[in-house]
Amino acid sequence: MNAAYAAGYVGEPSVEAFLDRVGSEYPQPRVNEGRRRLWLRDDLDRAIGATDEETGYQDAADIL
Repeated sequence: MNAAYAAGYVGEPSVEAFLDRVGSEYPQPRVNEGRRRLWLRDDLDRAIGATDEETGYQDAADIL
């Protein structure tokens, strides 16, 4: 996902706030080609502590 979606996904108030924390709290983008910078959801989940291993759920069917 791009920086705007990634910022919203992790709960940052702005793209700038997200980018300020990239490299420390959040991972570097998995794709970084020129102006194209993309983060993977799994990488962001690990950074915010929301992983499948903690919940044991893979998708909504596991909960139902």
